[in-house]
Amino acid sequence: MELMTPSGGTIFWTAVTFVLLLLILRKIAWNPILQMLEDRERKIDDSLTTADKIKSMSEIMIAEQGQIILEARKIAKETVDKATQVAEKARADILQKAEKDAEALVEKAKKDIEASKEQAKYEVQKLVVELSMNATEQIIGKSLDKADHERLIKESLTKLGEVN
Repeated sequence: MELMTPSGGTIFWTAVTFVLLLLILRKIAWNPILQMLEDRERKIDDSLTTADKIKSMSEIMIAEQGQIILEARKIAKETVDKATQVAEKARADILQKAEKDAEALVEKAKKDIEASKEQAKYEVQKLVVELSMNATEQIIGKSLDKADHERLIKESLTKLGEVN
């Protein structure tokens, strides 16, 4: 039971030993531990500050990327619209050229038909004159000289012109 009731000397030496141990630990271990905790706290604060800066920068970059995407879409739409307009203009030009070509072909065909008609008229008149000459020659029994022949041709042409 002596251990349960310590003597005054034991209490004194225990207190002195505790105080000495406390001073030694404070000198050797306490300051480095406090310094290490302060360094750790500073690193954590720096990390949080850096994380906030990175977050702010990333939000700014996301906003800028959104603007870039909107501008790219706008440019793409303008490009598509411009290409559509160019295609429509080209289509209209091609149609207009095709219509002009068709009109030119129709006009050429009309001219060719008119020329063929005139040629056919001339040949019919020539044939009529020849037949008339042959019939006259057979009826009269003599051939006409060149002057009579030309006169008959002119008269026949005049009469045929009046008929048409």
